[in-house]
Parts: sequence; C-alpha cells; structure tokens
Amino acid sequence: MAIFAKKQDGDHKVGGEIGGMPAAMPPSSASGSKGYGIGEAIQLMRTLPVDQHPDLVVRVVRATLGSLNVHLPDIIEDATKKQKAVQDRIAAVHAQVADLEKQLEAHRRDISGLEADLKETTSVKERLQMAEKLAATTGLPAPAGGAAHHPTPPVGSTTILGVGTSSTANKPS
Repeated sequence: MAIFAKKQDGDHKVGGEIGGMPAAMPPSSASGSKGYGIGEAIQLMRTLPVDQHPDLVVRVVRATLGSLNVHLPDIIEDATKKQKAVQDRIAAVHAQVADLEKQLEAHRRDISGLEADLKETTSVKERLQMAEKLAATTGLPAPAGGAAHHPTPPVGSTTILGVGTSSTANKPS
C-alpha cells in the first residue's frame, strides 16, 4: 500500500506507490485548498491506476487530500468553474468558426462573380478578335486611327457580334 510522509518544514508531500505506480501530489499551500485545485487533481489522477482499483484510488486520494487540509468540495467548485470556462471557450471558438465560414462563403461568391466576369470578358474578346480577323480577310480599309472600320449592319441583321439594332446608332461621328 502507500506510504505517506509529512515534512517538518510545513511543506506537504505525498509519496509512495499505489498498484505498482508512483503516487505524487504537488505541495499544497499554507492556506489549504486555495493552492490545490482541479488542475492539480487532474495531474494527480493521470499518474494513478484509476482503471485498476478505482474505489481504492479514490479513497486514498480523499484521505490524503483531507490530511493536507484540502477539501473536496473546494476542488469540485474549482472543477465547476473550469467546466464553465472551457464551455465558454468552446462556444467562442464555435462562433469564430461560424464567422470564418461566413467569410469563406462571401469569398466564394466573390470568386464566382469574378469567374463569370472573366468568362464574359474572354467571350467578348474572342468575338472582337474574330471580327477583326474577318475584317482583315475581307480587305476592308482601316480608319485613320489605326483600327479597322466595320460598317454598321442593317437593323435586324445578324453579325459575329450579335444582332444589329440601328443603322445610325453605331456610326462614327
């Protein structure tokens, strides 16, 4: 079983073995339970064979903590506070994730709009290049500005750029 020893200088320490594993506890403060909370209890429980003899381990831990003037209700209260803090942090991280997902969706919409704009720009550019190539092969003279002049198609006629709407709307002035 375990051997528990108390140091003379006021600093408390538990040593020994339980179930073949070393049992260790951090020193408690002079104020008792204020220096020993759920963090220390978790650390202690990690070192003990809780799965092998859970009732024995809990009794030994309870007796040891009691002998050091550490009260279980204080540790339980600290555990409740830690649970609340962890739950609040989880909720905050979930909120951050939700915000990031909204931002991600907005960026995806932006990309979709930009891709549609790129597709339309590419399509119009290709039509204009075909119109330019067609004008070059038919031998139409280029206007003074250097660009090929394309006569305005009659209203309702179909061209490579689409349907002509007005014989005077597209004429240069």
